[in-house]
Amino acid sequence: MSHSMRRRITSAAGAALCVLLAACVNTAPPATAPPVIADDVYTPLVPSVPSPPRWFTGGDGTSLLVYELELLNGFPVPVTVTGVDVLATGAERPIAGLSGSALTEATSLLAPTTPPTTTIPASAMGVVWMAIPVPGPGAIPASIQHRITVTVPPGLPVPGSITYTSRPTEVDRRPPLVVGPPLVGPGWIAAGSCCDGPHRRALQPVDGELSLAQRFAIDWNGSDVQGRLVVGDPDVNTSWVFYGAPVIAVAPGAVVQAVDRFPDQVPNQPKPVGLDEAEGNHVIVDLGGGHYASFDHLKAGSVAVRAGDRVCRGQKLGELGNSGSSSGPHLHFHIADAPTLAGDGLPYVIDEFTLSGKFPPLDQAEKFIDASQPVPIDTAVTGPRHDELPLGLDVVSFPGTVGCR
Repeated sequence: MSHSMRRRITSAAGAALCVLLAACVNTAPPATAPPVIADDVYTPLVPSVPSPPRWFTGGDGTSLLVYELELLNGFPVPVTVTGVDVLATGAERPIAGLSGSALTEATSLLAPTTPPTTTIPASAMGVVWMAIPVPGPGAIPASIQHRITVTVPPGLPVPGSITYTSRPTEVDRRPPLVVGPPLVGPGWIAAGSCCDGPHRRALQPVDGELSLAQRFAIDWNGSDVQGRLVVGDPDVNTSWVFYGAPVIAVAPGAVVQAVDRFPDQVPNQPKPVGLDEAEGNHVIVDLGGGHYASFDHLKAGSVAVRAGDRVCRGQKLGELGNSGSSSGPHLHFHIADAPTLAGDGLPYVIDEFTLSGKFPPLDQAEKFIDASQPVPIDTAVTGPRHDELPLGLDVVSFPGTVGCR
């Protein structure tokens, strides 16, 4: 782009802002003394929190406040967010703050890109995917605000750096739902969980809204007693040692969906599917109180219940498979406020499990998986857990057996 072309674009952007500024000035003398009104301030990235911040306690004992901070760029030029502080409403001292690399890792465009970015293009939307550690439920404020600092390109009639505070957002301080495990036995791996899995940043444009039913979803993989995930050809479903494992109800409830009409995918060679097949063979159970549990990607022909059935905790719903939008056998499990991908993801915790260790990053584990070898796990932190949610790459054992309890 030539220098003259850049200058024309900058001048046009500046002119647009000057027009907006002029429109805010009233030069006519008031007939009476005007009320005291604070000066208007440009807020280039307009903040909003579409879903109430909610909390849970992770498998490491840390309580996390989880939500999305959306930033809509109202300027005709790119704007970069350089700092986000979270404040209890009306307070000056933040309870958490993001800047530098931590902010970069937590921020992306609405449809996430690689690598992450804190620069939001003109008229576009970015998201800060918030997961704030808090000392415990008692430390969670009733409402929060965000103090946001941004920088704008030079040549505009505004400061190069602008700091402003958002309106208050009410926090949902109710405790997360306590449920049982969706599987039984040892060796289960949380391949993706809140707040580092692929579902965390998967806002879906469904039914005219942006929704995140999968906010607290976990993809469950498994291993045998030797620590192997695969014995044989990894491109064959039956080579995965946990393929066909029983999937069980996490609490009593009513089945509202039971779908069993899709074939299993070929591992590592999935065919594209539409929205109607994304969940694959699946069961959704109404747990009551506006909580719906989704069990997705079940094995073809394995679904053991029908819509309208009442189920008890521990009852078999189907078997772990590889149907729908899936590249390998796993169980996708989440809880939302509606039985659809247009629902809002809700936090939950599992009443009892044993932490066995930490699985290595998947790129490090692949060589062991493909060679049908045990995958070494980090056992520095282990032990029983109660009313917590396994975090990403946690390896856990679930108690119990298949059958009502």
